[in-house]
Amino acid sequence: MGDEILLAILGIIGGLITFLQKVLYNEIKNVAKTTKEDNADVYQIVVKLIERFNKSDERREDIADSHAESQDRRFEKTTQAITSIDKEISYLKGREDGKRN
Repeated sequence: MGDEILLAILGIIGGLITFLQKVLYNEIKNVAKTTKEDNADVYQIVVKLIERFNKSDERREDIADSHAESQDRRFEKTTQAITSIDKEISYLKGREDGKRN
């Protein structure tokens, strides 16, 4: 009786393994079919993401360029103001020196 139980258990295990193999094989076939069909969709999504990253990079570069331009304008205005003040100081020094002589 012990051998019959062991054979029954082995038969059940063998049957389960065979069943799982068939189920897994069918699922793998289904996944392969859907993967081929979905590849085009995935490709389009990836392309759109790359385009979005590129647009984002361009936007950041434009912002950086505009900041650089505004910094250049501020530097030029500051330089002009300093030059104007320097000229006024030189003029006042010249007048002061002229009064002393």
